[in-house]
Amino acid sequence: MRKFNIRKVLDGLTAVSSAASASSASQQQQAGNRESDIQETLQSEHFQLCKTVRHGFPYQPSALAFDPVQKILAIGTQTGALRLFGRPGVECYCQHDSGAAVIQLQFLINEGALVSALADDTLHLWNLRQKRPAILHSLKFNRERKWLYVGTERGNIHIVNVESFTLSGYVIMWNKAIELSSKSHPGPIVHISDNPMDEGKVGYNYFFFKCEYHFFKKKGLHSFRL
Repeated sequence: MRKFNIRKVLDGLTAVSSAASASSASQQQQAGNRESDIQETLQSEHFQLCKTVRHGFPYQPSALAFDPVQKILAIGTQTGALRLFGRPGVECYCQHDSGAAVIQLQFLINEGALVSALADDTLHLWNLRQKRPAILHSLKFNRERKWLYVGTERGNIHIVNVESFTLSGYVIMWNKAIELSSKSHPGPIVHISDNPMDEGKVGYNYFFFKCEYHFFKKKGLHSFRL
């Protein structure tokens, strides 16, 4: 008959109990470490502010244009934002990098393009043919023009210095602008514009005449009766 040793059994139970106690203590220590890693207070780095949706009419609108063919409405704002509206549910948001106010918008009909003019003297050409509108070209102009043309009801044109807002003393008289063969008064000045090809020339319209004047030659070049 095989003998049963009670001492070995007790030693085995003691070893198992010690191992279980050690494992339980290790698990409790790991749980305590995990709890110490969890921060119960929220910090500023836990948050990030971002725009998820835009709704309603654009804030501070400053320019508007409409494409009658594509049925697209473009609205520019004083913060340089550009909103495009199509059929219900179709909307696109774009932003000029400079953030300058949009003062003029013009669609290029059947060209899939839009031109935006900003208050910082820049022009931007937008490509609307792609899924996300993007700027193709940009132009920057310098404000070198210091003179303002002012037409009067008597048919004369006065030159004003924009910086000092004073008269320069240079006056284009009506009888120097039209042909000498015409003795009748041409009427009041109704329109004045620069010649884009020659800074020394200016074009202007009387009520009955259309003329062009050359500053350096100090005489009228052409005149047409309307």
